[in-house]
Amino acid sequence: MPESNEKQLRSASVRRSPRGRSVFKSNKRLKSEARASLLGNLTRPVFSVFLYTLSTAVLAELIANFRTESALLSLLFSVIVYVVLGTCSKMLRIGLSSIFLRLHFRRDVKISDLFCAFSGKSDTAVQCCAFLSLIELLFVFPLLALLSAGSALNRTVYVILLILFSLAAFFGVLSVRIRYAPHSYLLLDFPGLPAGTLLRGSARMMQGHRMRLFRLYLSFLPLYVLGVLSFGVARLWVNSYTHSAEAAFYRDLTAKI
Repeated sequence: MPESNEKQLRSASVRRSPRGRSVFKSNKRLKSEARASLLGNLTRPVFSVFLYTLSTAVLAELIANFRTESALLSLLFSVIVYVVLGTCSKMLRIGLSSIFLRLHFRRDVKISDLFCAFSGKSDTAVQCCAFLSLIELLFVFPLLALLSAGSALNRTVYVILLILFSLAAFFGVLSVRIRYAPHSYLLLDFPGLPAGTLLRGSARMMQGHRMRLFRLYLSFLPLYVLGVLSFGVARLWVNSYTHSAEAAFYRDLTAKI
């Protein structure tokens, strides 16, 4: 990657949004663009989301069901499995980012695009995803420790701690995801930059915009409730809609800063 591109990313990433926040598109506008990009292009994105959801569900089951008689050994293996499988899951998410970003530019997409982070020079993608998995581990570790030592605790205490630690893990992981949200798109746009530059750039780009993205995610909550009522079938469309809106958010962010 030419040095000018690296300077361009660093320069853009440190700029703050102008005082007139109205220059950024509203959630309603972003979601409208997301729907427009999906019109007539639902089959491959939805199937890609299905493959991603299935893969991450299998990875989650592997983590949850990995137990031995020794609580310490179970915890050790759970941590290793979480980081390794979490890294793989995030690399698949880069593929999703590629698919929905291409849709916004009216380009053809293929199911194989889901695995683009695993092809070619994937060192940077692995480093970014492994780093984020380790950061998330700080929030998930108490939950993994509880699951490993669950049989030694009173059932009532176990259930209470399970709820508290699950909520802490969820919001902790969500905060990491929002803080570094643009990293997968930046990796696609600047594949030659080192992982550290991409991660720092994504964090700086999100300064002043984290709550915007959180509110965008929150606006999909009613649709996820409907997805649950449909026994998960509608969630495939809702997830596609969410990923497309996230890609629209990235395009708006990079266009304005």
